[in-house]
Amino acid sequence: MATDQLQGTIKQIQLLSFAEQLQLIKYLADTQAASRPQREPRYLEYGKYRDSGTGRMSTEADFKLAEWNPTEEELNEY
Repeated sequence: MATDQLQGTIKQIQLLSFAEQLQLIKYLADTQAASRPQREPRYLEYGKYRDSGTGRMSTEADFKLAEWNPTEEELNEY
């Protein structure tokens, strides 16, 4: 769509009432959702990266290292 044509369309939309603008938004959202191709869901596969060369599997201790343990000062900062 040419820029001039798009600007003209925007000006026409600005003349619409609030309810008509909402109706237009709904129409555009519905048409975009309908035209979007549906993909097959991808599920997690246990052990998929087991032999990826990263070494050992993660343990609960690894996640403990990443936990945030805030001090009282950090909790009351905001």
